[in-house]
Amino acid sequence: MKFDKRIHPIKKGLASNDYYGLIKNCKFVKGKIYTVCSTYSPIYSEKKLKNLSSQLLFGEYFRVFDISDGVAWGQCMRDNYVGYTPVQNLKKRKIVSNYKVHSLRTFIYRSPSIKSDPLNYLSFNSLVLVSKKKNSFSFIPSLGWCISKDLVNVKNCKFNLHDISLQYLQTPYLWGGRDSMGLDCSGLVQNLYQMVGIELPRDTDLQAEYLSNQVNESQLKLGDLIFWKGHVALALDNKNIIHANAYHMKTQIETLKTAKKRINKVYGKILKICRIK
Repeated sequence: MKFDKRIHPIKKGLASNDYYGLIKNCKFVKGKIYTVCSTYSPIYSEKKLKNLSSQLLFGEYFRVFDISDGVAWGQCMRDNYVGYTPVQNLKKRKIVSNYKVHSLRTFIYRSPSIKSDPLNYLSFNSLVLVSKKKNSFSFIPSLGWCISKDLVNVKNCKFNLHDISLQYLQTPYLWGGRDSMGLDCSGLVQNLYQMVGIELPRDTDLQAEYLSNQVNESQLKLGDLIFWKGHVALALDNKNIIHANAYHMKTQIETLKTAKKRINKVYGKILKICRIK
């Protein structure tokens, strides 16, 4: 059996107890659930915290198997992604969220007033616990106040993919990013589909492998995912796509015809087009 270190919490001498009996010469650990308490927390493939692989968003759960030198090794409970992240960005308890951020970004204020000093921000798809409301503001314990209209009930998945994707236009491209300040192609797709209640793997190749309902290019419609080797785009209609890409270094809309002409030279032809529902 082959294991992928990106999604299987197994490393030299240590593994999740989910793999007990499947591998040898390992210490098996149940892990403890932590909650991300920073705007985002970077995930790296190495303990030296080099080479960004992904980002955890505020409120997401991280199952920690090991902590050493201020670095936690574990697995994101939302998409099963494994890696290293600074433990200072985590709280050692499971905070149950009741709202999520559906605006691209919401500011966190010291008091329930737009004239109050902004302390921080939270990004689209972040998960929050709101304990009280005042006027047009919602209070997030240990964080501050945000505009209530930037939040929706965590169970609300009734969003139009076209409309919510447009919020990301011009967002800078960042390899491994999921935060609203910068994200990559698979991070964009993952965030959008998580908002409508559909969980996708983190990386492009994992997404392509996970999805099996293929359609022809002539059948293209909103929500379809177009995969090249190392790249993914979201269809907005039968002609246009939106994608975070390193050519524009931002999230951009263009016709699939235009994108194919350029991308095919770098990544080769389209591998598959998948429809999720």
